[in-house]
Amino acid sequence: KLSTFLLLVFLVRLAFAVSNDASSSKGCFPLSRDWGSGPTANQARDSWWCSDDSYYGFLGFSYPVEDDDCNDYSYDGFKSDFEKMKSKYNVTFVRLYLPVCRKTGFWIEMVKAARDTSVALIPMVFWDWQENDPVMKAAENALLGVFTDPDVGSEAPFIIHSIAFGDELGEQGDYWIQDMKDFKSKLSQYGVPLAISDDWDRSVYKSGSGLSNFGKQVNSLDDMTQAHVQPYYHPDEAVDAYNMWPYFKQQLQFLTTNNKRPIFVSQTMWAYNEDGHQRGEHDDADNMDNYKEYWNTINSECQTFKEMKVSWFFHTWYGEPGFDLIQ
Repeated sequence: KLSTFLLLVFLVRLAFAVSNDASSSKGCFPLSRDWGSGPTANQARDSWWCSDDSYYGFLGFSYPVEDDDCNDYSYDGFKSDFEKMKSKYNVTFVRLYLPVCRKTGFWIEMVKAARDTSVALIPMVFWDWQENDPVMKAAENALLGVFTDPDVGSEAPFIIHSIAFGDELGEQGDYWIQDMKDFKSKLSQYGVPLAISDDWDRSVYKSGSGLSNFGKQVNSLDDMTQAHVQPYYHPDEAVDAYNMWPYFKQQLQFLTTNNKRPIFVSQTMWAYNEDGHQRGEHDDADNMDNYKEYWNTINSECQTFKEMKVSWFFHTWYGEPGFDLIQ
């Protein structure tokens, strides 16, 4: 477990790394205003959300929801977790990770909890790490149902900042491209941006210092960038957390040069043990010292994130052995 001392140090550091500048984004959700009474009648979605260039540094946590028993989730459970994140770490966003409850009611309770704690959501449409059309459609329809719900439908576009389509699709060929186009078309009436959530340091996306033809196609389809910058999984470039920043910054430079803004590092992590994840080599760096060094380094580079206008999420809040903060 993380020590009480480390938690306090982490809290202080996050407070200085918080991803907003109130003077430049006054009165915009979620950086410098709470939900309150919500948007005014007929308020445009763009005037509610903070502008793309307002975001930098720490936004919030990846929040795993990997239990397929929908009865295990509730408004009270979501609200309790969001309140802890907000009170202890000043989060403004929660990124949903690998949701496998594919019922609209799950998302309705999530939206209500986010509204009542004044945090923005980034849901994920997740089906599998391979082609699985029936499950994909079930995931899409469950989330789309939120926008027509009589209780929260009108509020949902003002709570859901954007949506991630799939997870690490660069490993899965291109079968999903048309599906993403179709889902984006259905989503467009609500004004909610859509993007893949993936590691752009893949040969399928890159060509030299720029994007491959496929990478350009995906970047064009994306409304923003949700990037996995994961030196942990690139042990040839980062033997340990003490030597990971050159690789991390190189990825930031690639993204800011080539990809669509805003740019959120939606997934980055280091393991404090070998219980759940392995790197393939240099596994001796899976320990608490490296874990602390990783997050201390990320926090210490707040000025870099501010200058580049790039935001990041802590992966994860709980539920991922070796990565999560709570356990």
